[in-house]
Amino acid sequence: MLKFINFINEELNIGKLSKEEFSNLIDKVKKNLDEYRSSILDNIEYNIKTNKIEYKKFDNINISQILSQLNSELGKDVVDQFNIDSFLRKISQILDLKKRNTKRKVKEEFRDYYYSLDNRFEEGQPVESEEDKFDKIEGESSILTKRKYEEEKYDIQVELLKLQEWIVKSGERVAIVFEGRDSAGKGSTIKRFTEYLNPKYYRVVALGVPTDEERQNWFGRYEKYLPKPGEIVFFDRSWYNRAVVEPAMGYCTEEQYMDFMEGVNSWEDKLYKSGVTVIKLWFSITREKQELRFQLRQTSPLKYWKFSPNDAKVIDKWDIITKYKNQMFNKTSTSRVPWVIINSNDKKIGRLNAMRYVLSVFDYDGKNEDVCKYFTEVVNVLK
Repeated sequence: MLKFINFINEELNIGKLSKEEFSNLIDKVKKNLDEYRSSILDNIEYNIKTNKIEYKKFDNINISQILSQLNSELGKDVVDQFNIDSFLRKISQILDLKKRNTKRKVKEEFRDYYYSLDNRFEEGQPVESEEDKFDKIEGESSILTKRKYEEEKYDIQVELLKLQEWIVKSGERVAIVFEGRDSAGKGSTIKRFTEYLNPKYYRVVALGVPTDEERQNWFGRYEKYLPKPGEIVFFDRSWYNRAVVEPAMGYCTEEQYMDFMEGVNSWEDKLYKSGVTVIKLWFSITREKQELRFQLRQTSPLKYWKFSPNDAKVIDKWDIITKYKNQMFNKTSTSRVPWVIINSNDKKIGRLNAMRYVLSVFDYDGKNEDVCKYFTEVVNVLK
């Protein structure tokens, strides 16, 4: 056992472990995470008098500190390969919302994540060469190799074509909302969604600055772009501008914001009843990742134009955007139209799992269920 522990503390290619070694590694990962699981659950209590969740010692987990400790215990390569960073961010998101089911959700997420680890032996075959292992994507590293990423993307895009053909044949109407902080990867993910789709049956909608008339008729602004029968519409930002960006940046009044928050659920419920499937994706990144991507944009000879004066403003608006974002999640995530958080610090993994989640929603002809399974730590459905 000592020999094995020494082995996993070295740089590790998980794909080359025997099944027994892999099982021992999983047990070690679970044992370390269980310590944090107990601490988190012990911290959560329900106050019967106030009918609210309260935290006894800490409001949220210190992800950087936990990762540092896990890197020492498990080795950074293990922490990276099992995407523990994304899993901890998912737990942090659940704690942030302070819902009545917080304790149950935390238990479920640990359980689902542990189960996913036991089924990752085939997924854990990523390293073909040291150069490929540290392949860069737009100036960033990914735990997925280029070859693995392209293989998985190909299979997913085949499924997306099957889905589109089914939507056209059945006359379904599908609206997919892409929201998130600037530089979170919304636009690049839409490109991968649509790369091989038939352009006759999808549209990408990215609206500019609203007119005065549109500001007064906010839902009407978007109703004319909703999908027709047999069509998918990808909204690169959406009506939810009024829930986060506009109030945070001072682009709407308090009255306009409140009107939106009070009316959006009933509006989306009408869409649902009229046959429109609305999928709401929020692409989540850390403050450090956003700052890195802004720096890369400014120095890129191909992407410098993507860094706008508005981007410079949002750097200082992180906390207020977080406040509005959490209010949006709490008020507008419903059982019929939930918010789905895509943890996209790793762009490759975020893109693939956003596509997998959309595929998982539909029961289309010829569906390959294995291709449609998303990583539990990357996708957070707020129900």
